[in-house]
Amino acid sequence: MHFTRLRPRSPVLAFAWALMAGLPLAAAGCGGGGTDTTAASSESDGGPTTASSSEGPTTSSSTGDESPTTSSSTGDDGPTTSSSTGDDAPAIYRHGDMVTIEGEFGGNDVTKTFLGGAGGKIESLSPGQSMESGEGWSFNDLGGPTSVELDGERGKVLFTPEDKDHYNATRRFDPGFAIAEQRHFYKAHWVRNVMLLDGMPYAKSYQWKHERVNWENSVVDGDCEIKVHHQIGTGGVLTFVNRSADDKSTYYGGQAADSNGGWTLLEILVFTGTEGQEDGKLITRVHKDGKTMISQNRQAERIYADPSLRLRHFIEQNYFGNFGQFEDGVDNPLPKPDVRELWSDDSRVIVGNTAETGWRRVELRDSVDLASATLREVQDWVSWDGAISLRLNADGLPAGEHDLFLVVIDGVDVDGWDVVTHSMPIRVGVD
Repeated sequence: MHFTRLRPRSPVLAFAWALMAGLPLAAAGCGGGGTDTTAASSESDGGPTTASSSEGPTTSSSTGDESPTTSSSTGDDGPTTSSSTGDDAPAIYRHGDMVTIEGEFGGNDVTKTFLGGAGGKIESLSPGQSMESGEGWSFNDLGGPTSVELDGERGKVLFTPEDKDHYNATRRFDPGFAIAEQRHFYKAHWVRNVMLLDGMPYAKSYQWKHERVNWENSVVDGDCEIKVHHQIGTGGVLTFVNRSADDKSTYYGGQAADSNGGWTLLEILVFTGTEGQEDGKLITRVHKDGKTMISQNRQAERIYADPSLRLRHFIEQNYFGNFGQFEDGVDNPLPKPDVRELWSDDSRVIVGNTAETGWRRVELRDSVDLASATLREVQDWVSWDGAISLRLNADGLPAGEHDLFLVVIDGVDVDGWDVVTHSMPIRVGVD
């Protein structure tokens, strides 16, 4: 899979290209295997927190208000051996259990947030309760009410319905600062949609604007932003880098979440690089049906062109529109889905506070090698200071006992696959 690179592109040429490619057009804002090297994991209250220690892993602390803070630690960066229970029979860990990955993994100075996890912002609410904005997160700005509901596969998750008046199932996170040059950041969340017409899955094409990272808190298509759109039924994913009013590029290809499909993990990894230079990086990845796919531009990228506008707002836009335009023409009057639902879980943002951090993280999976992993769960750590301490996030796994790995990740290789510096075998039980 590769992306074709086009640049610079004017809005007029972009629309002309879309027509030639047979893609539906969107009105601005409202329409319109590789291998890893070698493995580690989490707790959070849902907002940005401070996790620090000096003598090994400790519990995390939170500011208790809505202002984001940072996670910092010190030490050397060499991988070491993992901890052991000391018994002949392996211990069985469950969702929410504290786990320590012993070793000298150095520090990880980042600003981070995690909506999932035991005791986090989602799981602390009862089914039917509405999500309240806070801790850097904003809900219900343009969509219907976002509530917590039970899902048979992933447990407590977020649910947002849409209709003709509420056309964006938005969730937004603001770390509290503009992201500087020479910084890495990571964005991930699980997602699925339901699109029904007269009780049956909607079968025609439509547009799904998944998410964007913007310098301002806006879902209107503009400049200085990264956005991922999905033309369902017409050929795949479009990834845009809009650097400034006259400096843009478009990457297209890959795969994304299906219409009325199962849960899909979407990931965005960005290195902002140096202003005006092509030393940045943009990677998008999709994990669905037990397989991870790289859907990215693989060459160096110029992310920042305007010195006054820096990426800041992480917007899970989730706009659905342009129904049937590929088959029936633009603005056709034919019936559109009368049930439009957006389900999501475990939204995760990590922003490096130094040039070395931001892509370092921990994940639970059934294979150390990402290319062969069928089960994946995002983790959040309580402390990362030599050893790594976390509260296990395993609520999205199937019932039963699983022999898995906690993997410690230190960025990606040239093809966008995780570079794993350490793996810790772990047996996980799910009721």
